[in-house]
Amino acid sequence: MLKRLKVENIRSYKELDLSFKDGVTVVSGVNGSGKSSLLEACFTGLFGSKTLDKEFVLSDIITKGASKASILLEFEQNGHAYSVEQSFRNDPEKGRASNTKSVFKRDGEIIFDQASRTYEAVTSLLNMNEEAYRNCVYIRQGEIDVLINSKPKDRQKMIDDLLQLGKLEEYRERASSARVGVGRHQRDNERRIKELNAEIQLIEDSDPSGRLATLRTRSLQIDEEISSLNEKRDQARSLIDEVTKKLSELSELSSKKEAVQQQIKELADRKSRSFVSIDTLSKDIRSRRETLELKKARVSEIESKLSVDSKEADSLVAKTDEEERSVRDRLAEVKSRKAVAEKDILNTGQSIKDAEKQVKALEDGTADVQSRIESVHAETKNHKLKIAELESTRKEIVSKVSSLGFSLEKLENIDEFLDLVNDQQKRFHGLQSELKVKISELKARLERSKKLLEAGKCPTCGQELKGSCVEQSTVEDDEALVKLETELSELQVKQTETEARVEKIKSARSCKSDIDSVLRDIGAEKEAIERDEKRIEEYGLRIKNDEARIKELLTDKESLEKSLEGTNAAIQQIKQDEDSIQKEHASVLEKLGFLREMQKALGESEKINSEILQMNDKIKGIQEMVSLFDAQIGEKKESLAEIDKSIGEFDKKELEILSKKYNTAFENINSMIGKLKLEKDEVMKKAGMAENDRKRLSDMKKGLTVLQNKGDFLRAVYSDAENLESMYMRIRAQLRSSNIQTLDTLINEIFTFMYSNNAYSHVMLDADYNLTVFEKDGTALEPKLLSGGERALFNLVLRCAIYRLLSLGSSTHAREGLPPLIMDEPTVFLDRGHVHQLIKLVDMMRDIGVAQILIVSHDESLIDSADHVFAVEKDPITNTSAIFSR
Repeated sequence: MLKRLKVENIRSYKELDLSFKDGVTVVSGVNGSGKSSLLEACFTGLFGSKTLDKEFVLSDIITKGASKASILLEFEQNGHAYSVEQSFRNDPEKGRASNTKSVFKRDGEIIFDQASRTYEAVTSLLNMNEEAYRNCVYIRQGEIDVLINSKPKDRQKMIDDLLQLGKLEEYRERASSARVGVGRHQRDNERRIKELNAEIQLIEDSDPSGRLATLRTRSLQIDEEISSLNEKRDQARSLIDEVTKKLSELSELSSKKEAVQQQIKELADRKSRSFVSIDTLSKDIRSRRETLELKKARVSEIESKLSVDSKEADSLVAKTDEEERSVRDRLAEVKSRKAVAEKDILNTGQSIKDAEKQVKALEDGTADVQSRIESVHAETKNHKLKIAELESTRKEIVSKVSSLGFSLEKLENIDEFLDLVNDQQKRFHGLQSELKVKISELKARLERSKKLLEAGKCPTCGQELKGSCVEQSTVEDDEALVKLETELSELQVKQTETEARVEKIKSARSCKSDIDSVLRDIGAEKEAIERDEKRIEEYGLRIKNDEARIKELLTDKESLEKSLEGTNAAIQQIKQDEDSIQKEHASVLEKLGFLREMQKALGESEKINSEILQMNDKIKGIQEMVSLFDAQIGEKKESLAEIDKSIGEFDKKELEILSKKYNTAFENINSMIGKLKLEKDEVMKKAGMAENDRKRLSDMKKGLTVLQNKGDFLRAVYSDAENLESMYMRIRAQLRSSNIQTLDTLINEIFTFMYSNNAYSHVMLDADYNLTVFEKDGTALEPKLLSGGERALFNLVLRCAIYRLLSLGSSTHAREGLPPLIMDEPTVFLDRGHVHQLIKLVDMMRDIGVAQILIVSHDESLIDSADHVFAVEKDPITNTSAIFSR
């Protein structure tokens, strides 16, 4: 049973927190007020987005413009308290929404917090999914006749699913699939047994044991032949090694002879190169002695020119070098002073130019600032004119406010006035709606009464109606109608006056907004004038500062020009000093160059003398080495004679013939051994194949036994699957037959209760859930041929009969486990007489123990017969719905 519904931003409900009670609850309100949205919220709270039709998306159920929404539904089932909380996130611009939270609780404890798990938990708890819920519990607006309008197969599936017979069909299909699968395995197993028998016969025909014995005998024979050939090969190998050893000794002697001959040649070559080196060294000595004489002559020349002694060359160079450094330092100091003076001239000249540029820039800036001051004065004048215009506009708006009957003080509370008048307008609107409904019902009753009075007699009892209570009630209804129409007319006048007042308040509120805007604009203009005056003051101060700066720059310029004249005079004296020192420096440099040349020549002469002595020593060493080479050549020639003597002891040709003979015999033996090994490999390969055939034959026989056992097992399983499938079909048929009988009885019971004074006698339900209505004369009719009201009522009868069947426990349901019976606008296609029959049906369902019935309708008869009534109203301005208990 439903206990509580709390929503946020669902369709027209900004916020809603509603509690449900047992009994019959009617939700009333005008069309479009949000009654059906209340039921949709309950439906979506249970099953989430699964409730959406194909043409709708999740964002369609969320309030327009809202970024988030939520539904909390609390209910009781089988003695436990449950709740489902669904939360959604929405992107209003893209029209996309998603389910961000789905929590299922039992007795306050979270059981699942994921959408798919929550959905499974709800369907398991209710024993029905969203489709079954719509077909039995929740009769949606416009879907009242979905059961009789469905195709027979679809209607059969709907009712079977409601009665949980679909599970038996599902189990039967599983048993059938298992039987087909086992049959496929049987056929595959029999095919494998047949193939395995054929392979076993083929291997047995080849006699693998006999082949294996023959091949093993041949293998032993080959081993004996190979052993004999190995002995002969070892003998040949021994003879080959002996001949090879002698040939190797002969080859070593020949190589040694060649090496000695090469050594003798190398010693002779080194001796020849030694004589060449002696000649080269002698020529170098003569060349160095000639260079030495030239150096001595240059030294004497420099001694004569400078009047110095070459023995003092080192001290003279040091002394002259020190003198050159001193002169160079003086010259550098003069150049530095010259560079500083030249830089001062350049800097002073640049400073003068910079001062002139700054003076020019400041003069130009002063003119520009003067121009800006004039421009700001013009802007200030425009701002003052604008203020005058705005003040005039404000006075006009104030005058308009006064004409509307408001003062400036009242404008401050204009929004509160508007809220009060809007509330009054809504109240008038609600009263008008109530009066219109009452007038409509009163007119309908008057029309029926007047028709009876025109007939003169009661169509049922034939009594005269003149002077009866019908005539009296007609007069009273006429008076009441006049009174209600007068009240309605007065309310309409008040409504019109209130609407005019709302428009006047809205105009006044608009004027208040205009006044605020004008005042803001006046303030902005005054602030602009203050900013302009401040700018003029800043510009005047800037002009004074610039004039003072110009005077300072002109004074600095005069000072710089005087300094430039003094610097030009000083630089002339510096240039004269520089010329004198440069000449002195050139003379010292020339003297230093001659001294260093003399010093270098003396050093090179000493080096040449040392090299000549070293070369003479090298010539003596080479002459000693030549004597040593002669002695070594003599020794090598003696060794060569001994080697020739040893070589004469061998006959090389005979040894080569023997080596060839023994190697040929060795290769022939190796070839024979190789052939025997290949034969043995082939024999062993065939033996392995025979062994594999024998082992494979044994494995196949074992496998055949396994397959035969498997065949026996599959036949048993196939039989069990057939029996299981047959059992599910039999149980399903029995349950369906039982349910059809019970449902047929319940339908006729409710049908008889509803149509006791009608032209119809009974209803028949066949095995495929096809329904036929019989008139009292025995004529059979399809439910589709009934009138609109009768067809709608007949569908309600069918739905209630199914609901009663579930509550009686004919299936796996129990009465306390059923959800409430929900009807959305069930009177849409019903006239007044059928509405009374619907009320009888609701009362009967309540009397037989349906704990909670929830109906959405604006029919007053249903409202009067309800235990609890809620009224839904929609605010025409905010377009949001609210619900109130009546």
